[in-house]
Formats: sequence, structure tokens, C-alpha cells
Amino acid sequence: MSNETRWVVVGYGMGWHHARFLEAVDGLALHGVCDVLPERLDKALREHPGIKTYARIEDVLADDAVDGVVVVTPHNTHASLAIQAMNAGKHTITDKAMCLSVAEAEAMIRARDENGVLLSVFQNRRWDGDFVSVRKVISDYELGRLYHIQSCVTYWGAPGGWRADRAVMGGWLFDWGAHTLDQILLLTGSAPKQVHAIVHYRYTNASSVEDYIQCTVVFENGITATTIIGYINLLPMPRWYVIGEFGALDCQTFETPVRVRKIWDGKENEREIPPVPSDWEAFYRNIADYFAGRAELAVRPEQIVPQIAISEAAYRSVETGQVIHL
Repeated sequence: MSNETRWVVVGYGMGWHHARFLEAVDGLALHGVCDVLPERLDKALREHPGIKTYARIEDVLADDAVDGVVVVTPHNTHASLAIQAMNAGKHTITDKAMCLSVAEAEAMIRARDENGVLLSVFQNRRWDGDFVSVRKVISDYELGRLYHIQSCVTYWGAPGGWRADRAVMGGWLFDWGAHTLDQILLLTGSAPKQVHAIVHYRYTNASSVEDYIQCTVVFENGITATTIIGYINLLPMPRWYVIGEFGALDCQTFETPVRVRKIWDGKENEREIPPVPSDWEAFYRNIADYFAGRAELAVRPEQIVPQIAISEAAYRSVETGQVIHL
């Protein structure tokens, strides 16, 4: 393989994000775009003159000039497309969610191992500014031992397109929840033990995607965490609220300061951490560094399996009304 790996973005609806990162990062190259819609291929050519376009994934996988593919299609297609690509010897990155079941995730990992290729997941919000700040406060032990983490992404409005179809999207825990649960798992550093969830419907009905889900997880180390994804919130909930033995932190939105209040040496004090820029390109810089032998892979698919297990358990909890033990 040359020093530069050549990639095709499969699905240009949201794939334009990935295309610009592939062009920007040294060691990676945007070789082409694949989409079933001609107008999207035209848009890709306007934005990235000189790339190759494909109307069929089979043509991408038959092209020896292609080293890897980035799958940016509806969630229920990620596993099948990724396995197809890896079986063709292509390195593979999927957008979140990695897939819709633990069984699919395990099949993807087997395909990676059998074909000796890279498999990673675009968990770009590991590099969100708010999360970076929250993680540093916790890793610096400013709050001491953690008790509870709450992570919310709440809006007002109804989802559209394929995200309104439960069979395609999987539910909000496989969309925004793929980010919030990934972040929670990194903060707790522990395996999930119990899961309970409830949902509310305002715009849709029980056969489609929920408009609000509240999922609470108990971890092996005793930390509890709740993530809420909602589209019925005229007043949004705080993005973060974390409780520890020395104090607490909160953060209202993705772009606002993180406020830390704690008691130290018998005195209560409060400070604000200014917002820091998000850096989603860091994911692709890590991919380039991995191929160059300069770094370990930042997002390994094995890290994502517990996230998917929580989401599966949450929807079983919704269906049964029971706490699910993992």
C-alpha cells in the first residue's frame, strides 16, 4: 500500500462531512463518492472536482484503486455494507451507529479479523469541546468518586426522513444515543450491569420512533448514568450534569462553559471552564496516524459493543417494563 490510503464515501447525504475530512488530512485521500441518487453525485463532483463517482457499491468494491470505504448510509444498512466491504478487502469506517445489534457488531468484528482490515466507527463527539472539558474535570479527580452522570440532547420538533422509521433508524439510542452512551462509557470506565428505559410519544405512535427516551444504566463500579434524548422539550435540559463526592458540574449546551462547584478544604468554590473548540477532524488524523504506525486506533469496534448492548437492553426494557440485567 502507498503512504496515502484512498477512500470512497458511500452515501453523500451526510457523507460530505467525511469527504472534507478525507481531503484535509495528510495521509488520506478522497478517491470518490458512491450514492444511488445522481443529484448527490453531481453535488459531490461540484464540491470535490476530479473525484470518481459510483452509482453501485459493487463497482466501488471491484475497484483496486480503492483502499477503504466510509459507510454513511441509514443505520440498518451499516452492518451488511461494512461486511461486504471488508470481505472485498477494503478498510471500513462506519458512521454511527455502528449497527443495530450486538450480533451484527460481532459479525462485523469477525469480518475484520478474517480479512485483516481496519474497522472503526466515526464517534466524532469524543472530540466535542463540551465533552473534552467534562472529561478533563473528571479525569483530574476534581469531583472525586463519581456518583451519577446525566447527559441530555433535547429539542422541540419531529424527526423526518428515514429517522422517522424505527426499522431503519433503530430508535434514538442508535442515533444521538450512540454519542451520549459512548461518552458515558468513557467517563465511567466500567461495564454496564443493569438498564432501564421509558419512552414518550407525542408526534408519532408506538410503531414508529419515540419522541423521548430516558435510559438509566447501573455500572459494575456503582456509578449510575442517565441519558435523555428528546424532541418534546420546549425548554432544553442541561447537556451535562455530573455528581461526585466533592461536588458537581453542569453544562447547558454544546457551546457553553462547564461550571464546576465543589467543596475543598472545607470551603465551597465555583469556577467556569470556557468552551473549547470541537475537533471532529481528529478522528481522521488518528486514522492516518494509525496507518503510519504513529498511534493506536482511537475508536476500536470492541469499545462500541457495550454501547449497542445498552441500547438493545433499553428497548427490551421499554417493551417489558422491566430492568434488564446484562
